[in-house]
Amino acid sequence: MDIAVARAVLAIGFGILIGLMMAWIFRQEEPNSRTVAASVLGSAGIEGRIVGLFALLVAILLVGTAKIDASWRNGGVALLAVSAVATANWGLTRHESKLWLEETWKFIKQIFPLLIAGVFVAGMAKVIIPPEVVRSVAGNNTILANLVGVLFGVFMYFPTLMEVPIARMFLDLGMAKGPLLAYLLADPELSLQSIMVTHKIMGGKKNLVYVGLVTVLTTLAGWIFGMALALLG
Repeated sequence: MDIAVARAVLAIGFGILIGLMMAWIFRQEEPNSRTVAASVLGSAGIEGRIVGLFALLVAILLVGTAKIDASWRNGGVALLAVSAVATANWGLTRHESKLWLEETWKFIKQIFPLLIAGVFVAGMAKVIIPPEVVRSVAGNNTILANLVGVLFGVFMYFPTLMEVPIARMFLDLGMAKGPLLAYLLADPELSLQSIMVTHKIMGGKKNLVYVGLVTVLTTLAGWIFGMALALLG
């Protein structure tokens, strides 16, 4: 839970922070960015019932995976599920509900093969990779170990659902939580595929600054997170 919460909060925070930093660094190249942003924000009105539905769906995930008594967990999930259906029935049109169900089914078909593959890869790697190697490289919460976690995410990109068993595997092999968080934060943004895409969109100069900001911030985040756990533990 500590890694999950830290990743959720920092991913959102870094998205905002890096966006602001990029806008400030290249402010001379985008003089009308404020006007564009204001017009976009002004036209993007989020209705309360849609936000409520999203909150209920997130709550189902949290309650369903909580380490509480099974009867309370199952009852909570059932209540939240009924509330989500009622909210969707009230807040969505028939067409929107149809699109939502179609997209949900599409994601299910995409997710299950990746989850199965992730469990398989993690199981094989856990047997093949010596724990001594992982502990020697990323077993301690140092700046270098966190940087290694970030660089690992560049060359070894895993889809989100595969990251879950992969992260569990690294913990079992002796990886410190700080470097693991650094890897999980950097993996989606700094994979080779992502770098190539952002290079085409932003160009070489902006992409280099972006990659540098993500590398520094995720490395420091993992390091600080590891120190905080050590102090609290």
